[in-house]
Amino acid sequence: MAGEARKYCVDTTMIDGSAVRIRAIRPDDQERLHEHFRGLSEQSIYFRFMGFRRDLSPDDLKRFTELDFKNHVGLVATINENGRERIIGVGRYIVGTEPRRAEVAFAVLDQYQGHGIGTMLLEHLSVIADANGVAEFEADVLGENRQMLEMFAHSGFEAKRTLGSGVVHLHCSTSKLSKK
Repeated sequence: MAGEARKYCVDTTMIDGSAVRIRAIRPDDQERLHEHFRGLSEQSIYFRFMGFRRDLSPDDLKRFTELDFKNHVGLVATINENGRERIIGVGRYIVGTEPRRAEVAFAVLDQYQGHGIGTMLLEHLSVIADANGVAEFEADVLGENRQMLEMFAHSGFEAKRTLGSGVVHLHCSTSKLSKK
């Protein structure tokens, strides 16, 4: 599946009907990903990384774009803006010590939050995860990150929640059969 996932590409639409492409992140996305990061608000960066970051280093950009698509899978949501492709959202999962469980994370540009981008990325990541034998996603979400918690609540996936120290730990099945 890694070879197929590396070529993953689907054209779809946002809630408002605007065209968006969901595709596998590629090594040539480093500058687009850097631009995406610089377009995030401080709050969005804090929510995504659970701390403040000023920038992404060249090593970060390489680590986030050169993936094996088995244990580390990344998808981007892109739009065509003035004849060039622009990343408006990123979703990824990373398999940990248990091969059937992966941590999932998202970063969507502030002006596109609430447009269904996170949900689309979650749905497409689940397709790849199922094919790779990953049965469950986990996510740690700051309790104040209401938009991400609402995204999981309204995604159609059954998510179990536990709360500890202001962080909501979510578990959800990647299987379509476990959707609400």
